[in-house]
Amino acid sequence: MNSESRKEIDALSSSQQADKTLDIFTPHKVAVVFLLQEYVKLRPILTKKSMDFLPKYRKRFSLLVLKLIQYPDMSYKELHDHLISSTYCLHEDHLAAFQKLISTIIEGGIEMFHNLPGDLEKIMSDLSPSSVGLSQLGIAGLLVRRFIITLDRMSFPELMKLYHNVCAYFKKSVRAIALGAKEAGVMIDLEEREGAVAQPKGDREFSRWSRKQTDLFVAQQCSLLQTNETKALSPRDLQAKLAEIIKDNPLYSHAHFVNYLNCLRVRDYIGAVDNLHRAFDRNAVKNLSPVETKGYQYLSLNLAILHAQFDHMREAHVSLREAIMLAQEVGDRTCLQLANSWLGYLDHHKIQVPDRVPATAVEANVIKSISLGIQFFVKSVAQLGFEPSKQFELLMWSDYFNCQQSMQELIANCVAEKAALWTLYGRHELASLMSQVLLSANMTSMGRAYNGENLCHAICCLALWLSLNGDHFRTFSVLQYARKCFPRDPNARLWTLTELYIASMKAIHAGEWQKANVACCRIYPLDKNLSILQRVTLNIARGNLSIAHDLLQNLLSDRTLVTQEPLVWIRAMILHATALIPSPEVINILIEAHEFARRKHFDYEVATIDALFAHQLLAMGMPSKALKSCREALDVILQHGGIYDRAKIMFLFTKCAIAAAEGPKKRQEMEKCEPFLMEAIQLFTKLGVYVKVKDIYAFMAQFYHEIGQQAERNKSAFKFREIDEQYPTGSFEVADGII
Repeated sequence: MNSESRKEIDALSSSQQADKTLDIFTPHKVAVVFLLQEYVKLRPILTKKSMDFLPKYRKRFSLLVLKLIQYPDMSYKELHDHLISSTYCLHEDHLAAFQKLISTIIEGGIEMFHNLPGDLEKIMSDLSPSSVGLSQLGIAGLLVRRFIITLDRMSFPELMKLYHNVCAYFKKSVRAIALGAKEAGVMIDLEEREGAVAQPKGDREFSRWSRKQTDLFVAQQCSLLQTNETKALSPRDLQAKLAEIIKDNPLYSHAHFVNYLNCLRVRDYIGAVDNLHRAFDRNAVKNLSPVETKGYQYLSLNLAILHAQFDHMREAHVSLREAIMLAQEVGDRTCLQLANSWLGYLDHHKIQVPDRVPATAVEANVIKSISLGIQFFVKSVAQLGFEPSKQFELLMWSDYFNCQQSMQELIANCVAEKAALWTLYGRHELASLMSQVLLSANMTSMGRAYNGENLCHAICCLALWLSLNGDHFRTFSVLQYARKCFPRDPNARLWTLTELYIASMKAIHAGEWQKANVACCRIYPLDKNLSILQRVTLNIARGNLSIAHDLLQNLLSDRTLVTQEPLVWIRAMILHATALIPSPEVINILIEAHEFARRKHFDYEVATIDALFAHQLLAMGMPSKALKSCREALDVILQHGGIYDRAKIMFLFTKCAIAAAEGPKKRQEMEKCEPFLMEAIQLFTKLGVYVKVKDIYAFMAQFYHEIGQQAERNKSAFKFREIDEQYPTGSFEVADGII
């Protein structure tokens, strides 16, 4: 630790006494007590004026008092603006009585404060829910009682100081209200320089944020950042509020932790690390006793997670070991469970999931940690060849624990993870159904809607399925909804990546190379491997096979993909084989990829490889074997694929079936397969892939020419020419119609 850090901590240690003054009565709180006093006095008058008016006014006034107590202190001008606002609209008699009381106190002198305890005791006796709607045990009653006790315990110099502060508080803002906004700023500035009240400068200094107000604000913002970020303050406003809190409460470590979360929202990782270290420092100042180390373990755990986001695995493991050690020292089983889950996730090994919940694990937090550990385990082993049925069985147990403890976030996370598993195994329709189940569920708890990361995953999954089915208008609407609900990091990365992936595929299908290249390049900072795969797809579609080969060699040379990201590796192998067709060496690549995909239970990729086998066998002049291979892929792709893949497999099946037929049977096969071709044309047209439509018409025209049916040939040729004139191909080429 350098000398500057030591000086800062020494200064903070010397200011520990400031915590004792955080909850003293400031002029703002005195003004709230005066408002309550006049409300109780005027209630009989307000009741006589209108019996229907009182309940509505009582509700507005109660909400006003709650806000004034829970929120930080404000100037009298700000308070006055609240009183006359349309939201609260203080009654004119109430406002006049309040202002008259202020004038009386300023003009009456210090003796007015001596009479306050007796007047407030009478108010306390009148406070009851049945009479005025305010209880002695409620927030307002507690505020008044604390004020009475504070006045009784004050010495005369302390009472004089409070009186001067109250006078300065009212005088400065009363003049500001009278002079108007522009002149008020000048008056306030002059009073701050010259001194509106003859008293020492320190007499008017007080903390705007009390400890209880700070705790409430931090808890609210943490909850909103976790469950519904759109309702939380914007990063700039939250940073300003936290700066005020840290100024008034320099030892409050939780403010630095919320600042750390706020920095992550705007991807300010340097600021995030700095604030997390400051949270460590402030905890070190407060917890001078070696026994009081509660909170250290969670800070270390968060530091490990932050390092993991940077892929700094060595630093992440060091912080994680420190978190485990600190958790063991204080006996924090919850933190140990969380650390165990993260350790398994970072090391990509199996997490030890207990067969049953131990008898001592009765706390909700421990059960939550076990459920979270199960979900981490499934996420870690999903791509390692673990049997899918076992994974869903484990998630069922996680669901049981979540529902047992009504853990809303983990319930949503479990459903989103099921959707992710279905996507991994190529069951896109089932994934979209799981996403719709999550999006249509009632995720409101205690009047607060849940809007966490899991919903963003569900929205992106649904958008991907809509795009695969060619519904671009609804895809755009869903992504706009995601943009509205999740405007900032880290959730914004999810829908941004989905949007760019969809845009790149749409541009590739339409032959818009420039747009496709821009989208692929923009994917790179978000997902390097996906960007390379999309660039390979783009270059194969353009016929730039040498560039595609170079990109694939760089990707396939990374052998860690085989163990850590096998889905990326198998898709790279599929693209590699696609680029090599009809070369004979593609057979060995397809056999290796086929075996690997079966071992990992990637059924959709297995079907895709079978379709490539059919392409290769057809090119090698073995139509019967090609038809057999195509049949194996047909059911899976038609059931679970998007309309582009479905149209391609129908076209391929038609070509294989006709090639396998002999003599007169070719025409019969064509009659059977013609509905397939018409449906494929409709699907390609829906996606705007007119090159594929022209391929089908060219195939039909050539077939009818070979069998001597000139009318059908001319009809297909006319359709081809009509589409080619409307959507000219130019230099557009597709590698044997595969991509």
